[in-house]
Amino acid sequence: MKILVTGGAGFIGSHIVNRFTAQDHEVDVLDNLGHTSCENRLHRNKYNKRIFIYVADISDTDVWKHLPTDFDLVINSAAETHVDESFDRPADFINTNVVGLHNVSKYCADTSTPLIHLSTDEVIGTGEPLYENSMTLPTNPYSATKAAGESILHSYGYSYGLDWKVVRLNNTYGTMQFPDKLIPSFINKLDNDEKLPIHGSGKQIRFFLNVEDFVDAVEVVLNVGETKNIYNVSTDESYSVLLIARMICEAMNKNIHNSIEYVEDRLFQDMIYLSNSEKLRSIGWKPKRTLEQTLPYLIQWYTENDKFFQKK
Repeated sequence: MKILVTGGAGFIGSHIVNRFTAQDHEVDVLDNLGHTSCENRLHRNKYNKRIFIYVADISDTDVWKHLPTDFDLVINSAAETHVDESFDRPADFINTNVVGLHNVSKYCADTSTPLIHLSTDEVIGTGEPLYENSMTLPTNPYSATKAAGESILHSYGYSYGLDWKVVRLNNTYGTMQFPDKLIPSFINKLDNDEKLPIHGSGKQIRFFLNVEDFVDAVEVVLNVGETKNIYNVSTDESYSVLLIARMICEAMNKNIHNSIEYVEDRLFQDMIYLSNSEKLRSIGWKPKRTLEQTLPYLIQWYTENDKFFQKK
């Protein structure tokens, strides 16, 4: 199979690329190689010694006019994802997550290429249970653009015959995640004897999903998922931000009382996202890994690879 992964040098995209190249698929990457992208994440191996990278932004309409038209699948993992930054520059999020997805979708419709799109459980935004057909009520610019993206796919399926599937993520963790995200950020700060910033009370609850479990879900949706359907990818593993800090402090032999500081909360903070994944589990997926089990390995990886993201 010949696959194009947008955002393939990003955290989640690279894990997808590496999984499919290890299965002897031909995988190309379209990525703007921005500050959170990293070519080191891509494992060139005996199955795929060549991973061709188109250095471009998905919002650049001209790029899509010159791409090959013989891909068997497009996986769109390119996105602006940082909620805090979406408050300061919402137009950038609209440009990538809405205009960019329009470009991806139009290309796929014009070339009759199936599309798997990565969305988020944050589209519900209210703490109410999130099912695949729940009404989306996003509460920040980031989640609003992701909800808009889902609407684009739904409408293009009807208007242009687009073959699309959506997978919605929880908070995803794993190796090679950029160190501005919660878990690697806390590990790196403690490793450098810095304090952990806790927004507000730190009692907001988040569900956590191992990136390899997520890639498992992508494979299940690709192989047996129904077209024009959304699949929630979620676990039952939930922690408050404060508890995450405590777990990492204990694993790194740090005193939590000396290692945290409370900082001003976000403009608006969703206290919890309740994503139901029964639909995905009914077709063969379930999470196999837990944060508690993998945390020692994550700590080892981040402390031993502190120069991993340095640009060459």
